[in-house]
Amino acid sequence: LFMVGAGAIGCELLKNYAMLGIGTGETTKDHQAAGRIILTDPDVIETSNLNRQFLFREKHLRKPKSSTAAAAAIQMNKELKNHVVARLDKVHEGTSHIFTDAFFESLSVVTNALDNVQARRYIDSRCVNSKIPLLESGTLGPKGHVQVII
Repeated sequence: LFMVGAGAIGCELLKNYAMLGIGTGETTKDHQAAGRIILTDPDVIETSNLNRQFLFREKHLRKPKSSTAAAAAIQMNKELKNHVVARLDKVHEGTSHIFTDAFFESLSVVTNALDNVQARRYIDSRCVNSKIPLLESGTLGPKGHVQVII
């Protein structure tokens, strides 16, 4: 599973994945990532995040959202230890050498938790091109949005 964003929606998604045991399975014989969650978010935790991003506390201020959220998920489900990869990379054209076609094609599902429409469209296009299902969610101001794209 590839998860993009560790803000308000991302914290909720990651909590749910931890409680459901998603990402705790064994890696398959052909090294497919059945037992892994890759989480990326380049942002750091700010005071304004604390009232809606419940995996974060004051002691986490100025720390990366992705690694802090991953650590919180592991605290909820110890079986996630060594199964969550926290990255700080944005997913956009400039990181296509990191998030390559082969990377996307190796995934079973992608989940968005973004507040940036341009980034959401970019990830949507990568999933469509790679024929990977996308759980698309995000915010725009006070509005939330969720859809499944298969």
